[in-house]
Amino acid sequence: MAAILTTAVPDRAAVDLVTARLPLRLVALDPIHHGAGVSGNTTLIRRQTVIAGDGTLADVPFISGNSVRHHLRAALAEHAVRVLEVPEHGLAKRVVDLLWSGGALTETGNQIDLEAQRRMDALAPMVSLLGYSARSDIVSGPLRADHVHVVCAQNAWRLPSDLAEVPHAQMWEGQTAGEEFGTRHDAAHSAGRWISPEDAVTMLDKTTQMIYDMQVIRPGTRLWGTLYLDNATRAHADALAVAVDEAWPHDGDRRIARLGGKTAQGFGRCQLDVDLSPLGEIAEARTRHEDLLRGHRDAILELLAATVG
Repeated sequence: MAAILTTAVPDRAAVDLVTARLPLRLVALDPIHHGAGVSGNTTLIRRQTVIAGDGTLADVPFISGNSVRHHLRAALAEHAVRVLEVPEHGLAKRVVDLLWSGGALTETGNQIDLEAQRRMDALAPMVSLLGYSARSDIVSGPLRADHVHVVCAQNAWRLPSDLAEVPHAQMWEGQTAGEEFGTRHDAAHSAGRWISPEDAVTMLDKTTQMIYDMQVIRPGTRLWGTLYLDNATRAHADALAVAVDEAWPHDGDRRIARLGGKTAQGFGRCQLDVDLSPLGEIAEARTRHEDLLRGHRDAILELLAATVG
């Protein structure tokens, strides 16, 4: 697979590996929805059954680490196609899957292509940072993301020390969860004059409008999680810095993260406190990452296409 790639791979051998721990501290500014199926018209929120400090069972809302990783991966993918100046409709579906969701297994067997993995680490760290699947390989990345938990009494036994004494730590888990309502509108009510007479006849006494509701984590809830970077290259650390900066950008003097689903509808907005200094200067990391992409554009696009076959 890698034999067709003739561009020299950037030399990373002399660069020290980077290990970093990035605690995340969040406050929900809007309701957060992270779905876990439906009951009737109600979309349920994901919950984790825990044994609380008093020995009782409790179902506590949380945001999965996989959801956190998805936001970071999508931000890196959007950034990559922008910097690489990929034209619309310019990527194969499998390459899009690789960038936005980590790809998929498309072949049987268990032959590992170490050279291809090395080239991916060097040329496309925005992919290998989070791991990926391609052909018959599943390649893990150096980034780990904890679940994001709510600060409440049922989680007191595992709260970080800096959150153990905040007032939210005394709240019952049920106080952190609520419901939000919405309406799916029937377009016939506002745009009926555009519907053909033939279809209008079939729509008599019919409507697709409905009210729905969803469980959410309430605004004001405090949450925590952690990102870990284990024995990563400088290119991976730079990619993580860009991922956080793209996915969770500054809004004035604070970072805003969007967690869970339905973020396009106003859900999931949080204030984020995170110290990125273990990754180095963010502006310098962004410059190095973007210089890598621009300087090896053709080789990177060739590599991505070759990786998925």
